[in-house]
Amino acid sequence: MERAKKTANEFPRLTQLCRQVLESMWQMKDRLMNALTTQRKEKELPPYQQFVSIYFMRNIVYLQSAYLLACGSLCEPSRDLQRTITETIMRGYLFIVNRKEANLMNSLIEGTIRTEDRDALRERKYWPFKFLLGELYTKETRKSFKELLNRLSRSSHPSILSAFTDLEYSSQGAEDCLRMLLQLSYHNIQMMAEGFLAFLNGGLKEIIRSTLRDIADFQGEITLFEPDKRKYSQKIRLKKGNFIEILK
Repeated sequence: MERAKKTANEFPRLTQLCRQVLESMWQMKDRLMNALTTQRKEKELPPYQQFVSIYFMRNIVYLQSAYLLACGSLCEPSRDLQRTITETIMRGYLFIVNRKEANLMNSLIEGTIRTEDRDALRERKYWPFKFLLGELYTKETRKSFKELLNRLSRSSHPSILSAFTDLEYSSQGAEDCLRMLLQLSYHNIQMMAEGFLAFLNGGLKEIIRSTLRDIADFQGEITLFEPDKRKYSQKIRLKKGNFIEILK
């Protein structure tokens, strides 16, 4: 608790914005569910939207947990969660731009998958980070993602060198983690919005737009997560910070 108070005192605007963004995402979740209930009634969502909605909600929980850890300068466990969030956002984007992959996941879960499709998934180890990188991003973007993952994975495995990292309070570490959480929150929101653009009513668009703007204004620069391979980038509407124009 004392370490969290210290972080709040040292970075009042940063911690306040993180809390505000987390609260906004829970509001988005509720508003999205209401919009889907109103517009779709008894119709079931297609697999890609089912998975995107699940990933969005799970990421909020992980982001909130990572926030609490970061405030206490428990940066390595916070980064472990951030790595999972990163891969989950990428998986969500894969299912948005390549719905055959979402259908494969759905048939795997339901037990209706064809033997040859199941064997192919097993051979590539389902949807690992390496596959997501190669499928969604250009060579230059893959390089930056690998660097990001290396930063987030420093304590993912047992290590004597990092075992005592979090015993001492680190202002720089807490700030870095909280800023990364804002970046990931931005992309979690954008991924959800991309998957449900047709369902976003005026009130939901406004809270998404204002939250993304608050994050972008505070951060100054947002690293892009949306797919940039040409065959997929053409399918993405929310990209390169154009949310104000698209979410009118």
